[in-house]
Amino acid sequence: MAGDLVHVRTTCRCCGSPRIELTIPLARVPIVSPNVDVAEKSVATTVAPLDTYLCRDCGLIQLVHVVDPSLIYRNYLYRTAISKGLADHFGSLCDAAVARLGLQPGSLVVEFGSNDGTLLGFFRDKGMRVQGIDPAATIAAEATARGIPTRADFFGERLATELAASLGRADLILSNNVMANIDDLDDVMRGVGALLAPGGAYAFETQYALDVFEHTLIDVIYHEHISCFSVRPVVAAFARFGLEVFDAERIPTKGGSIRFWIQHRDGPRPVAPRVGELMRLETETGLYDPAYHRRFGARVSDIRTKLHALIAQARRRGPVAAYGTSVGCAALIHQFSLEDKLDFMLDDTPFKQRIEGPGYDLPVCSGEGVYRRKPALIVILAWRYAASIVANHRKYVAGGGRFAVPLPEVRVIE
Repeated sequence: MAGDLVHVRTTCRCCGSPRIELTIPLARVPIVSPNVDVAEKSVATTVAPLDTYLCRDCGLIQLVHVVDPSLIYRNYLYRTAISKGLADHFGSLCDAAVARLGLQPGSLVVEFGSNDGTLLGFFRDKGMRVQGIDPAATIAAEATARGIPTRADFFGERLATELAASLGRADLILSNNVMANIDDLDDVMRGVGALLAPGGAYAFETQYALDVFEHTLIDVIYHEHISCFSVRPVVAAFARFGLEVFDAERIPTKGGSIRFWIQHRDGPRPVAPRVGELMRLETETGLYDPAYHRRFGARVSDIRTKLHALIAQARRRGPVAAYGTSVGCAALIHQFSLEDKLDFMLDDTPFKQRIEGPGYDLPVCSGEGVYRRKPALIVILAWRYAASIVANHRKYVAGGGRFAVPLPEVRVIE
């Protein structure tokens, strides 16, 4: 089964080099996450390696075990609207893009991986023409019904050429937390070149590799995220297709991300100094040194050991729960070897009533389950929301309950 659903790359997806080196061995995890609706239990429990590799030529950090994208994205459940604060972030991105690019009513804005159309809605409300692209047919139909025309398809050169012929070339192309999920980057970059107007810009946000490594963001490494981008490989990759990165902004979303701004080579905007500054910082920090990667792996191992000790102590007093069932949270169950150490899961907006994988099949309760089941310890896998989770459950803490927050380092709240 896995052989039909997973293929293994032997070359870098950014530059094509065969010089890719295993740097961080990680636990094997299920090939589908709680974000994906699959009926076959055999698929839901199929695992594949999550080991990370470093391209010794361009510097891209990547997974080489690639899950069939149709399996994941045709059956996607996640909607942008459920993520706390993301709509506000997208509103700010819209304002920044309009100001920076001088967009006007009637300008064409295209987004691939547009999901429920939340971001494009801000541009539509400013009088611009918008076009979404997303392979999840149900989500694409919902967005279209809400006034955001959305093609249920994958973006690449074929579709870009078709859209350029029917709509004209785009003044702005967007993709947010999408590029890291795509294996055939060459096809996407050719598509951007074909669809982008001569004076237009392509902006994409993605997790920033330097933040992932500096802050031990192990929860962003899973089979949907097959690349972890930094500035050096992105600049080199787009240059091969006549495109240039004219800016790279570090932003705080998802624990540390980066927003790339790209135009045709010799486009109307000068290249910002921070593009070169970030490339120098990446090299000076050691991001392209395998030893730096091994230290990241050692920190993950240390967190795992500390969590196991806390759980063993808590089990003498009662059950142990984990808070959060997102794809990143599910990945942490495996990376911290928690499969046989949890009794149930908690989530404020659960997709499913149970979360399962190799070695576990756990019921999922809403936040109020804290008081019905009275766990001795709750491990907050959704650690970015730890402050609000703890604030919502002061009664649990006041009654002697304990929270363990695993990242970026283990801390206990009691």
